[in-house]
Amino acid sequence: MMFKYNSKKRALIQEEVYLYADDQEVEGSDFLKKLSTYGKDRTWLKKQSKKVAEQYILGAWFKNGSSRYSLKNLGDMKIEYDKLIEE
Repeated sequence: MMFKYNSKKRALIQEEVYLYADDQEVEGSDFLKKLSTYGKDRTWLKKQSKKVAEQYILGAWFKNGSSRYSLKNLGDMKIEYDKLIEE
């Protein structure tokens, strides 16, 4: 998964969700099917995406940089997840 900050939208956007398996990139519904072979589903993916965004990206930013904001106070910034997760 890949997140990118868009300063115009003031949003941390999850741009890509994919799996690289068997020398191929797997996306969309095929990605969810592949995850199911490992006992994972959309709910698991949503939890992992939230964890990456909140703990690893924003958590590090708040801890090491901006003390003005927090997860409870993102100001006018928002987090946008990939449409695959939000369906």
